[in-house]
Amino acid sequence: MKKLLILILIFLHLLIAGQAVAVDDGDLTDLWIDLSMGAPLVDLFNERARADDIARVEHVSQLDLLEDVAVGKKLVVFKSAADAMRLLPHIHESIDIVGYNLEHGPANPIFEQENPVESIKRLREVTDEYDLELALGPDHRFAESDGAAMAPYADYFILQVQKVQTEPDTVYEFVEPLLKDIRLANPDIEISLQIRTEGEVDDLLALLEPLKDEIQGISILTSEETLDVADELMNTLRPEGQVVEPEPTLEVPDEDEAKDITEAISTAAAGDNSVETGNEPSQFESNDIQDDGTQAMLSISPSPVPTATEIVSTAEANEQSGTNALFIVIAIVVSFALGAGYVSYRTGM
Repeated sequence: MKKLLILILIFLHLLIAGQAVAVDDGDLTDLWIDLSMGAPLVDLFNERARADDIARVEHVSQLDLLEDVAVGKKLVVFKSAADAMRLLPHIHESIDIVGYNLEHGPANPIFEQENPVESIKRLREVTDEYDLELALGPDHRFAESDGAAMAPYADYFILQVQKVQTEPDTVYEFVEPLLKDIRLANPDIEISLQIRTEGEVDDLLALLEPLKDEIQGISILTSEETLDVADELMNTLRPEGQVVEPEPTLEVPDEDEAKDITEAISTAAAGDNSVETGNEPSQFESNDIQDDGTQAMLSISPSPVPTATEIVSTAEANEQSGTNALFIVIAIVVSFALGAGYVSYRTGM
């Protein structure tokens, strides 16, 4: 009898755990995309991108490319925090995110290389002034030496792995310790892995797959020579079904209409179904949205107003259905266990 009860408990545990795994299972298509723009990629981005995706230009001289971007966020990269602070008063209305690409090289001011934390702190003050977000993309050495110290001043942290993207072990050895340190320094920061459109798309996806639950985005460097790879990668990460359409704006009734609606609902709730078709409706049977984005005509039904428990969305209904099914299975198993226990007791087994 004890063995039977143990087996039943194991079964229930696996059943519930199985449902939890199904809910938590993520996918690379859930991550936002930060795509480096080139003229041929603007149309692709507009067709495929979601509202949380980012269109990026690598230099302020390319800012005009962002004018044709119709979806997502817009980011321009600066090698110098001082340059960004000088130009933001003139361009802040054209972008959403300032990118700070701090690296060891002649394009980055020596002062900023020697004072990385102070530099991003000053830049943060200016981006806050213009209500802009800040993305930090340091090179390998700065990421390891000062990444965690700079993280509290950034909204996004881009980990550059494109130079070693064909060496997965090297990537993970570099990324995994940094993920912990950056997250500890700034729990709210969004972290992405930066790859380039070279090689096979399947290999790039395989590189990202083990980290999909630890990062929030994928940053993609492109070039004119690899547009076909960029196209395939976007089509894979953003299949047609992933495109998020803007929700239509519902018409809000004016004061008189609201009063009429309130009176109609009160009448219906009181059980009076004698409201004429030409007057106020007694129930809103349909609230569908037409193709042109306007609110459809509210049809009239003499039935009572539905209660709050009856107004359940499709997603909620499905969730409730799954939960109910689980409880039914549990109830059957428990009943079986009790019955078996009773038989065992009666027979002395």
